[in-house]
Amino acid sequence: MKTALLILAVALTGSARAQLDSLLAPIVASTSSGAALARPINPVAVTPTAPLLTADRLIAELERELATRFAVTGELKLTLARNWEPVRMPAEDLFVAVTELPVGGVSGAFFIRAKASSGGTVLGEWQLPLRAQLAQEVWVAATRLERGQELDRKLLGVQKVDVLRERSPLIPASADPTTFDITQTIPAGRPLTTRDVIPRPVVRKGQVVEVVAQQGMLSVTMKALALESGAIGDLIKLRNVESRREFSGQILHESKVQVLF
Repeated sequence: MKTALLILAVALTGSARAQLDSLLAPIVASTSSGAALARPINPVAVTPTAPLLTADRLIAELERELATRFAVTGELKLTLARNWEPVRMPAEDLFVAVTELPVGGVSGAFFIRAKASSGGTVLGEWQLPLRAQLAQEVWVAATRLERGQELDRKLLGVQKVDVLRERSPLIPASADPTTFDITQTIPAGRPLTTRDVIPRPVVRKGQVVEVVAQQGMLSVTMKALALESGAIGDLIKLRNVESRREFSGQILHESKVQVLF
């Protein structure tokens, strides 16, 4: 009797174990299946020797992208305003796209959003704080310049400066300085800004000019005294030399003004 009870206990124990194994089997299978599904369908091999997307390489791509998007003239230099952790790339090729441009354009400090891809895989998208310098060649006073003085190339020099640090736009070296007059005193060595100059008048106050008055097919010419100075395209006041009547006319070129009815 005791032997029979012992055999029954062992049988029950084996049955319980079998039931336990049967219950655990789906859980193990489910866990194994979940691990398989968690892997990428087309995994990209990234090894410890894979190329790195460093801060220098990212900045070089951003400089080219922003210079093109904003048609920048001069040398644009960018720096990241925060630390950058290098990112492993699956291939040597790299494509960086600026997905969100700075609202005010390129300035001394701004934010952009950029996305980088390599080997057909998106590496990431980041909001990046940047600092910028834009070096351009501009006109600089070689000597002290006085208000009302006519500019001449001999009075100026060319210097490369960071134009983003200036509050007022500077006069680029590509501009012809002989088309400007000085509006205020400029010390030697200071770059010329748009506040320092005005377009040089081609007609000056007190000058007698030829006036062409035209209406339809009718055209009349007369002499008039310029009551104001002005550049080409400016509207100035005039006085008819004979009738003394005052009127306004638009400067066409040196010593010639047009009146339209």
